[in-house]
Amino acid sequence: MALTLLAFALPAALFLVLALLPHGRPALLAALAVAAALIILWGAHYLDVLGLGTHGQGNARIIAFFMLLGLTLAWFMATSLQILRQRFPPHWPGWSWPAVVVVTLLVIGYGLWRMLNV
Repeated sequence: MALTLLAFALPAALFLVLALLPHGRPALLAALAVAAALIILWGAHYLDVLGLGTHGQGNARIIAFFMLLGLTLAWFMATSLQILRQRFPPHWPGWSWPAVVVVTLLVIGYGLWRMLNV
């Protein structure tokens, strides 16, 4: 249960942090730093640095793959929303952007819940 919670909480937290950052230079630097970290993690997973393919627990490599996939998708969605944020009209109220981020997270969460409970 704890690993499942971690597998869903880390991508959600990454998504919220990157999507709610003020747009501009801080968001760009954060997205680039997370992208570099993800590239390093994917490389370590591909090269099997921890040896999970041979001596780890049975499903450790698969769990690591799905966690990395979730983090990568969270990064992609957050950076896509940051690009969308630049197209928002300046006269919209300040609460409209957090509402867009929360609705996006709810839609993704509902889709995952439906897929896991079928």
